[in-house]
Amino acid sequence: MDKVHALTPERSDDVFDNIIKMVISGTSLRSAVDMITHAENGALICIGDVENVLLLSNGGFKIDVPFTPQRLFELSKMDGAILLTGDLKQIVYANLHLNPDPGIMTSETGMRHRTAERMSAETDAVVIAISKRRIRTTLYKNGRALTLDTDQMLLSKGNQGLLVMQNLKDTLERESMRLSFLELDDIVTVADVVEVLSRYCTLLKTALETERYINFLGSNSGLLRNQLDEIAGGLVDTFLLVIRDYAVTDDVDDAENIARALLEVEPDKHDSHMIMTQLGFVNPMASETHISPRGFRAISRISMLDEVAVSKIIEEYGSLRAIVRDSKSGFDRLEGLGVDNVRAIAKSFLQLRSSL
Repeated sequence: MDKVHALTPERSDDVFDNIIKMVISGTSLRSAVDMITHAENGALICIGDVENVLLLSNGGFKIDVPFTPQRLFELSKMDGAILLTGDLKQIVYANLHLNPDPGIMTSETGMRHRTAERMSAETDAVVIAISKRRIRTTLYKNGRALTLDTDQMLLSKGNQGLLVMQNLKDTLERESMRLSFLELDDIVTVADVVEVLSRYCTLLKTALETERYINFLGSNSGLLRNQLDEIAGGLVDTFLLVIRDYAVTDDVDDAENIARALLEVEPDKHDSHMIMTQLGFVNPMASETHISPRGFRAISRISMLDEVAVSKIIEEYGSLRAIVRDSKSGFDRLEGLGVDNVRAIAKSFLQLRSSL
Protein backbone atom coordinates (compact mmCIF):
# COMPACT_ATOMS: atom_id res chain seq x y z
CA MET A 1 0.00 0.00 0.00
CA ASP A 2 3.01 2.35 0.21
CA LYS A 3 2.87 2.97 -3.55
CA VAL A 4 -0.84 3.78 -3.28
CA HIS A 5 -0.18 6.31 -0.52
CA ALA A 6 2.55 7.94 -2.61
CA LEU A 7 -0.05 8.80 -5.27
CA THR A 8 -2.98 9.85 -3.11
CA PRO A 9 -3.61 13.27 -1.54
CA GLU A 10 -3.93 13.57 2.22
CA ARG A 11 -7.45 13.00 3.49
CA SER A 12 -9.31 15.73 5.30
CA ASP A 13 -9.73 13.31 8.22
CA ASP A 14 -6.06 12.31 8.44
CA VAL A 15 -6.05 13.87 11.91
CA PHE A 16 -8.18 10.98 13.13
CA ASP A 17 -6.07 8.42 11.29
CA ASN A 18 -3.19 9.50 13.54
CA ILE A 19 -5.22 9.92 16.72
CA ILE A 20 -6.86 6.52 16.36
CA LYS A 21 -3.44 4.91 16.77
CA MET A 22 -3.61 5.84 20.47
CA VAL A 23 -6.77 3.81 21.01
CA ILE A 24 -6.60 0.87 18.58
CA SER A 25 -6.77 -2.69 19.85
CA GLY A 26 -3.64 -3.73 21.69
CA THR A 27 -2.89 -0.30 23.19
CA SER A 28 -3.06 0.52 26.88
CA LEU A 29 -5.58 3.31 26.32
CA ARG A 30 -7.89 0.94 24.43
CA SER A 31 -7.67 -1.51 27.34
CA ALA A 32 -8.81 1.25 29.69
CA VAL A 33 -11.65 2.29 27.36
CA ASP A 34 -12.81 -1.32 27.06
CA MET A 35 -12.77 -1.72 30.85
CA ILE A 36 -14.91 1.40 31.24
CA THR A 37 -17.45 0.39 28.59
CA HIS A 38 -17.70 -3.20 29.84
CA ALA A 39 -18.42 -1.86 33.32
CA GLU A 40 -21.10 0.36 31.71
CA ASN A 41 -19.49 3.48 33.14
CA GLY A 42 -19.18 6.85 31.43
CA ALA A 43 -16.00 8.93 31.21
CA LEU A 44 -14.53 12.16 29.88
CA ILE A 45 -10.82 11.97 29.11
CA CYS A 46 -8.64 14.87 27.90
CA ILE A 47 -5.26 14.07 26.34
CA GLY A 48 -2.59 16.72 25.78
CA ASP A 49 -2.56 20.56 25.84
CA VAL A 50 -2.51 20.32 29.64
CA GLU A 51 -2.02 24.05 30.24
CA ASN A 52 -5.03 25.21 28.22
CA VAL A 53 -7.27 22.44 29.51
CA LEU A 54 -6.52 23.52 33.08
CA LEU A 55 -7.28 27.15 32.19
CA LEU A 56 -10.77 26.04 31.15
CA SER A 57 -11.30 23.82 34.21
CA ASN A 58 -11.81 24.05 37.93
CA GLY A 59 -11.98 21.69 40.88
CA GLY A 60 -10.49 18.25 40.69
CA PHE A 61 -7.21 17.21 42.20
CA LYS A 62 -3.71 16.78 40.91
CA ILE A 63 -2.36 13.24 41.12
CA ASP A 64 0.49 13.20 38.56
CA VAL A 65 1.02 9.43 38.51
CA PRO A 66 2.12 7.12 35.66
CA PHE A 67 -0.75 6.08 33.42
CA THR A 68 -2.01 2.51 33.58
CA PRO A 69 -5.32 1.14 32.27
CA GLN A 70 -6.33 0.08 35.79
CA ARG A 71 -5.73 3.56 37.26
CA LEU A 72 -7.68 5.25 34.50
CA PHE A 73 -10.55 2.81 34.97
CA GLU A 74 -10.74 3.44 38.71
CA LEU A 75 -10.57 7.22 38.29
CA SER A 76 -13.37 7.09 35.70
CA LYS A 77 -15.77 6.09 38.46
CA MET A 78 -15.74 9.72 39.59
CA ASP A 79 -17.92 12.25 37.80
CA GLY A 80 -15.25 14.68 36.61
CA ALA A 81 -12.89 14.56 33.64
CA ILE A 82 -9.46 12.95 33.65
CA LEU A 83 -6.46 14.79 32.16
CA LEU A 84 -3.50 12.90 30.64
CA THR A 85 -0.29 14.16 29.09
CA GLY A 86 -0.08 14.04 25.31
CA ASP A 87 2.38 11.14 25.37
CA LEU A 88 -0.03 9.11 27.56
CA LYS A 89 2.64 8.60 30.20
CA GLN A 90 1.10 10.52 33.10
CA ILE A 91 -2.34 11.03 34.59
CA VAL A 92 -2.15 14.70 35.63
CA TYR A 93 -5.58 15.51 37.07
CA ALA A 94 -8.77 13.68 37.95
CA ASN A 95 -12.35 14.73 38.73
CA LEU A 96 -11.94 18.00 36.78
CA HIS A 97 -14.95 20.17 36.02
CA LEU A 98 -14.56 21.38 32.42
CA ASN A 99 -15.84 24.86 31.49
CA PRO A 100 -15.55 25.37 27.72
CA ASP A 101 -17.23 28.34 26.05
CA PRO A 102 -20.98 27.53 25.96
CA GLY A 103 -21.30 29.74 22.88
CA ILE A 104 -19.43 27.23 20.71
CA MET A 105 -21.95 25.51 18.48
CA THR A 106 -22.27 21.75 18.90
CA SER A 107 -24.34 19.06 17.23
CA GLU A 108 -24.23 16.80 20.27
CA THR A 109 -27.15 16.39 22.67
CA GLY A 110 -25.68 14.73 25.78
CA MET A 111 -23.91 16.95 28.30
CA ARG A 112 -20.73 14.84 28.30
CA HIS A 113 -20.41 14.85 24.51
CA ARG A 114 -21.30 18.56 24.19
CA THR A 115 -18.55 19.40 26.66
CA ALA A 116 -16.08 17.14 24.87
CA GLU A 117 -16.76 18.70 21.46
CA ARG A 118 -16.40 22.23 22.83
CA MET A 119 -13.19 21.44 24.72
CA SER A 120 -11.63 19.96 21.56
CA ALA A 121 -12.63 23.07 19.61
CA GLU A 122 -11.22 25.48 22.21
CA THR A 123 -7.97 23.59 22.96
CA ASP A 124 -5.52 21.39 21.13
CA ALA A 125 -6.42 18.40 23.30
CA VAL A 126 -7.85 15.11 22.10
CA VAL A 127 -11.03 14.47 24.08
CA ILE A 128 -12.63 11.07 24.53
CA ALA A 129 -16.25 10.86 25.63
CA ILE A 130 -17.63 7.49 26.72
CA SER A 131 -21.39 7.37 27.00
CA LYS A 132 -22.72 5.37 29.92
CA ARG A 133 -26.25 5.09 28.57
CA ARG A 134 -25.47 4.31 24.93
CA ILE A 135 -22.14 2.57 25.57
CA ARG A 136 -20.60 4.65 22.77
CA THR A 137 -17.05 6.00 22.61
CA THR A 138 -16.41 9.18 20.60
CA LEU A 139 -13.10 10.89 19.84
CA TYR A 140 -13.00 14.67 19.42
CA LYS A 141 -10.29 16.82 17.86
CA ASN A 142 -10.55 20.41 16.64
CA GLY A 143 -14.32 20.32 17.15
CA ARG A 144 -14.76 17.26 14.95
CA ALA A 145 -16.00 13.86 16.10
CA LEU A 146 -15.27 10.25 15.24
CA THR A 147 -17.21 7.39 16.77
CA LEU A 148 -14.98 4.50 17.79
CA ASP A 149 -16.41 1.33 16.26
CA THR A 150 -16.12 -2.00 18.01
CA ASP A 151 -13.64 -4.51 16.63
CA GLN A 152 -16.55 -6.67 15.51
CA MET A 153 -17.96 -3.82 13.45
CA LEU A 154 -14.53 -2.94 12.05
CA LEU A 155 -13.96 -6.57 11.05
CA SER A 156 -17.29 -6.52 9.25
CA LYS A 157 -16.45 -3.28 7.42
CA GLY A 158 -12.97 -4.54 6.57
CA ASN A 159 -14.31 -7.80 5.15
CA GLN A 160 -16.96 -5.97 3.16
CA GLY A 161 -14.30 -3.64 1.77
CA LEU A 162 -12.08 -6.56 0.74
CA LEU A 163 -15.02 -8.24 -0.97
CA VAL A 164 -15.82 -5.06 -2.92
CA MET A 165 -12.13 -4.71 -3.81
CA GLN A 166 -11.94 -8.25 -5.15
CA ASN A 167 -15.05 -7.72 -7.27
CA LEU A 168 -13.64 -4.44 -8.61
CA LYS A 169 -10.30 -6.10 -9.36
CA ASP A 170 -11.98 -8.97 -11.23
CA THR A 171 -13.83 -6.44 -13.38
CA LEU A 172 -10.64 -4.43 -13.93
CA GLU A 173 -8.76 -7.54 -15.03
CA ARG A 174 -11.47 -8.35 -17.56
CA GLU A 175 -11.38 -4.80 -18.90
CA SER A 176 -7.57 -4.86 -19.01
CA MET A 177 -7.60 -8.15 -20.91
CA ARG A 178 -10.05 -6.66 -23.38
CA LEU A 179 -7.83 -3.58 -23.73
CA SER A 180 -4.82 -5.82 -24.44
CA PHE A 181 -6.75 -7.57 -27.20
CA LEU A 182 -7.74 -4.23 -28.74
CA GLU A 183 -4.18 -2.91 -28.45
CA LEU A 184 -2.65 -5.81 -30.36
CA ASP A 185 -5.18 -5.27 -33.15
CA ASP A 186 -4.65 -1.49 -32.93
CA ILE A 187 -8.34 -0.70 -32.55
CA VAL A 188 -8.34 1.07 -29.16
CA THR A 189 -10.64 4.06 -28.72
CA VAL A 190 -10.65 6.87 -26.18
CA ALA A 191 -13.63 5.27 -24.44
CA ASP A 192 -11.64 2.05 -23.85
CA VAL A 193 -8.77 3.93 -22.20
CA VAL A 194 -11.10 6.06 -20.09
CA GLU A 195 -12.95 2.98 -18.85
CA VAL A 196 -9.78 1.23 -17.66
CA LEU A 197 -8.24 4.30 -16.01
CA SER A 198 -11.51 5.09 -14.23
CA ARG A 199 -11.69 1.55 -12.86
CA TYR A 200 -8.12 1.81 -11.55
CA CYS A 201 -9.05 4.99 -9.67
CA THR A 202 -12.16 3.42 -8.15
CA LEU A 203 -10.24 0.36 -6.98
CA LEU A 204 -7.37 2.36 -5.48
CA LYS A 205 -9.75 4.65 -3.59
CA THR A 206 -11.63 1.63 -2.26
CA ALA A 207 -8.31 0.14 -1.14
CA LEU A 208 -7.54 3.27 0.89
CA GLU A 209 -10.94 3.27 2.58
CA THR A 210 -10.67 -0.44 3.39
CA GLU A 211 -7.15 0.04 4.76
CA ARG A 212 -8.49 2.68 7.13
CA TYR A 213 -10.86 0.19 8.77
CA ILE A 214 -8.06 -2.37 8.95
CA ASN A 215 -5.69 0.15 10.57
CA PHE A 216 -8.31 0.84 13.24
CA LEU A 217 -8.19 -2.85 14.20
CA GLY A 218 -4.62 -2.52 15.44
CA SER A 219 -3.25 -5.85 16.65
CA ASN A 220 -6.32 -7.68 15.31
CA SER A 221 -5.70 -6.67 11.68
CA GLY A 222 -3.19 -9.31 10.60
CA LEU A 223 -5.25 -11.54 8.30
CA LEU A 224 -7.21 -8.69 6.73
CA ARG A 225 -4.01 -6.74 6.07
CA ASN A 226 -2.47 -9.70 4.26
CA GLN A 227 -5.58 -9.95 2.07
CA LEU A 228 -5.46 -6.22 1.36
CA ASP A 229 -1.80 -6.37 0.31
CA GLU A 230 -2.50 -9.34 -1.94
CA ILE A 231 -5.39 -7.64 -3.74
CA ALA A 232 -3.65 -4.26 -4.05
CA GLY A 233 -0.28 -5.69 -5.08
CA GLY A 234 0.92 -4.43 -8.46
CA LEU A 235 -2.04 -2.11 -9.04
CA VAL A 236 -0.04 1.11 -9.01
CA ASP A 237 2.62 -0.26 -11.37
CA THR A 238 0.11 -1.29 -14.04
CA PHE A 239 -1.90 1.91 -13.52
CA LEU A 240 1.20 3.96 -14.33
CA LEU A 241 1.99 1.78 -17.36
CA VAL A 242 -1.46 2.45 -18.82
CA ILE A 243 -0.92 6.19 -18.31
CA ARG A 244 2.51 6.06 -19.95
CA ASP A 245 0.99 4.19 -22.88
CA TYR A 246 -1.56 6.88 -23.68
CA ALA A 247 -0.41 10.19 -22.17
CA VAL A 248 1.17 12.84 -24.38
CA THR A 249 4.45 12.24 -22.51
CA ASP A 250 5.76 8.87 -21.34
CA ASP A 251 7.94 10.30 -18.56
CA VAL A 252 7.61 8.37 -15.28
CA ASP A 253 7.36 11.50 -13.10
CA ASP A 254 4.70 12.95 -15.39
CA ALA A 255 2.76 9.67 -15.19
CA GLU A 256 2.80 9.83 -11.39
CA ASN A 257 1.55 13.42 -11.45
CA ILE A 258 -1.26 12.42 -13.82
CA ALA A 259 -2.17 9.53 -11.53
CA ARG A 260 -2.34 11.88 -8.54
CA ALA A 261 -4.55 14.30 -10.48
CA LEU A 262 -6.93 11.49 -11.50
CA LEU A 263 -7.16 10.19 -7.94
CA GLU A 264 -8.06 13.64 -6.61
CA VAL A 265 -11.28 13.52 -8.65
CA GLU A 266 -14.23 11.44 -7.50
CA PRO A 267 -14.76 8.41 -9.80
CA ASP A 268 -18.30 9.47 -10.72
CA LYS A 269 -16.79 12.60 -12.33
CA HIS A 270 -14.38 10.65 -14.55
CA ASP A 271 -15.51 11.44 -18.07
CA SER A 272 -13.62 11.34 -21.35
CA HIS A 273 -12.86 15.06 -21.40
CA MET A 274 -11.47 15.15 -17.85
CA ILE A 275 -9.27 12.07 -18.23
CA MET A 276 -7.94 12.95 -21.68
CA THR A 277 -7.17 16.48 -20.49
CA GLN A 278 -5.15 15.03 -17.60
CA LEU A 279 -3.32 12.84 -20.10
CA GLY A 280 -2.20 16.01 -21.84
CA PHE A 281 -4.58 16.29 -24.78
CA VAL A 282 -5.60 19.91 -25.23
CA ASN A 283 -8.34 19.52 -27.84
CA PRO A 284 -11.53 17.60 -26.98
CA MET A 285 -11.60 14.03 -28.28
CA ALA A 286 -14.72 12.03 -29.10
CA SER A 287 -15.16 8.73 -27.26
CA GLU A 288 -14.88 6.74 -30.50
CA THR A 289 -11.60 8.44 -31.53
CA HIS A 290 -8.83 5.93 -32.30
CA ILE A 291 -5.75 6.10 -30.07
CA SER A 292 -2.60 3.94 -30.21
CA PRO A 293 -0.59 2.77 -27.18
CA ARG A 294 3.17 2.95 -26.90
CA GLY A 295 3.29 -0.61 -25.58
CA PHE A 296 4.69 -0.23 -22.05
CA ARG A 297 2.00 -2.40 -20.45
CA ALA A 298 2.08 -5.09 -23.14
CA ILE A 299 5.86 -5.40 -23.33
CA SER A 300 6.25 -5.34 -19.53
CA ARG A 301 4.33 -8.62 -19.39
CA ILE A 302 7.36 -10.38 -20.91
CA SER A 303 9.08 -11.56 -17.74
CA MET A 304 12.62 -11.62 -19.14
CA LEU A 305 12.55 -7.86 -19.85
CA ASP A 306 13.55 -5.42 -17.14
CA GLU A 307 12.47 -1.78 -17.03
CA VAL A 308 15.57 -0.60 -18.92
CA ALA A 309 15.03 -3.08 -21.75
CA VAL A 310 11.34 -2.14 -22.01
CA SER A 311 12.26 1.55 -22.27
CA LYS A 312 14.81 0.79 -25.01
CA ILE A 313 12.24 -1.15 -27.01
CA ILE A 314 9.58 1.56 -26.71
CA GLU A 315 12.08 4.27 -27.61
CA GLU A 316 13.15 2.30 -30.70
CA TYR A 317 9.68 1.44 -32.00
CA GLY A 318 7.55 4.28 -30.68
CA SER A 319 4.31 2.32 -30.67
CA LEU A 320 2.91 -1.14 -30.00
CA ARG A 321 1.71 -1.23 -33.60
CA ALA A 322 5.33 -1.05 -34.84
CA ILE A 323 6.38 -3.68 -32.28
CA VAL A 324 3.67 -6.08 -33.47
CA ARG A 325 4.69 -5.50 -37.10
CA ASP A 326 8.39 -6.26 -36.42
CA SER A 327 7.58 -9.28 -34.23
CA LYS A 328 6.51 -11.13 -37.37
CA SER A 329 10.10 -11.00 -38.61
CA GLY A 330 11.66 -11.96 -35.28
CA PHE A 331 12.40 -8.50 -33.87
CA ASP A 332 15.29 -7.82 -36.25
CA ARG A 333 15.53 -4.21 -35.08
CA LEU A 334 16.34 -5.34 -31.52
CA GLU A 335 19.67 -6.82 -32.54
CA GLY A 336 21.35 -3.44 -32.54
CA LEU A 337 19.86 -2.20 -29.25
CA GLY A 338 21.96 -4.33 -26.94
CA VAL A 339 18.93 -6.32 -25.81
CA ASP A 340 19.80 -9.92 -24.93
CA ASN A 341 17.88 -13.05 -25.94
CA VAL A 342 16.11 -11.43 -28.88
CA ARG A 343 14.81 -14.77 -30.18
CA ALA A 344 13.45 -15.71 -26.77
CA ILE A 345 11.79 -12.30 -26.51
CA ALA A 346 10.19 -12.76 -29.90
CA LYS A 347 8.92 -16.19 -28.88
CA SER A 348 7.55 -14.83 -25.60
CA PHE A 349 5.78 -12.00 -27.41
CA LEU A 350 4.16 -14.42 -29.84
CA GLN A 351 3.02 -16.57 -26.91
CA LEU A 352 1.61 -13.45 -25.25
CA ARG A 353 -0.36 -12.62 -28.39
CA SER A 354 -1.70 -16.15 -28.72
CA SER A 355 -2.78 -16.23 -25.06
CA LEU A 356 -5.19 -13.32 -25.55
